[in-house]
Amino acid sequence: MISHLHALFPSDPTFIDRELQRVAEEGLVRKMVVNQNAGDMVIESKDYFRILREMKHTDKASNVEAFDKFEDLLKSKPAVTRLAKEDLAEAAITEEEGIRDLLSVGFLVLSGMPGVYLISIPNVGSFLKLAFRTRKWMVNILAKTKWKEMLEKLIHERWDANVKARWREFRGVRFEWVMMEVKGGGWCEPFATPGGRGWKLTGKKE
Repeated sequence: MISHLHALFPSDPTFIDRELQRVAEEGLVRKMVVNQNAGDMVIESKDYFRILREMKHTDKASNVEAFDKFEDLLKSKPAVTRLAKEDLAEAAITEEEGIRDLLSVGFLVLSGMPGVYLISIPNVGSFLKLAFRTRKWMVNILAKTKWKEMLEKLIHERWDANVKARWREFRGVRFEWVMMEVKGGGWCEPFATPGGRGWKLTGKKE
């Protein structure tokens, strides 16, 4: 999640946005608009295209040539996050010749705008659900306290005590990953106390 990167530079969030745009234009990373509330995602381009090539050789892809054309199209437009039907048509990718494949596998998703698709990646829904569930866990923990805040060490103790749920529902995700998500996404913010770092809700809604 781009929110994780924002957590690294909380005093200058535009720095991350500028750098992401730069490396996206250089073709090093691929940005994806995935959720208006939860923020966007970023993946290294080499990993994105590796997954694309792997998927085209599965039984889910009926038109291998369309996947090759799609890769060439994305490489020619390294910083875009959306593609119009006209962009796909110019690359000789039509509804009959690949759009349906790319949609069904998950490299394209409907944007809500006619004739416009969002660039995506297969199984992104599972990743977003994981981010949502862990974020909700953290927000709920703080929401149940009187002042909507708690020391980090106490939050960490509750996280460690919830081993069964962590592996069943949260897939073993690290505590630090959750904290970066809620901080970078603006749901919670840290503050200093004599007893150690604390965390409080910002009031941002899901």
